[in-house]
Order: sequence, then structure tokens, then C-alpha cells
Amino acid sequence: MTQSLAAGTEVEVRSTFDRTWKRGFVVAEPLEQGYLLRRRSDGAVLPTPFPPDAVRPADVARTSRF
Repeated sequence: MTQSLAAGTEVEVRSTFDRTWKRGFVVAEPLEQGYLLRRRSDGAVLPTPFPPDAVRPADVARTSRF
């Protein structure tokens, strides 16, 4: 089941390098094929959309670690 994330939702992104979840991103724009993300550190919108399975809400991510 794919969850739709609204613009402004804090998220984590799965790294393609080591498959770990990285913090510090916000959904800039939900798209049909995934999400455009904004980096919190500098406010830059990343140029490539991320697929839905590579993005998860940050609050869910924190609670799922325990």
C-alpha cells in the first residue's frame, strides 16, 4: 500500500549507496511518479524525483527503530 505524502511533510530518504535512511528532507511537491524533495540544510529542491518506496515520513521512521 502506497501512502501519499503532502507537501511540507518531513521525511527520510533511503540512500542508494548504503540502503540506510537519511534524515533532513521535506516533501516539496508530490508527483504522480514520486516526490520532489527539499533539503532542510540549505532549502534546495533536489532535481530528481524520488520513488514512493524510497521515502518515508520522519515521525514513522523514528518510532519504527525501537
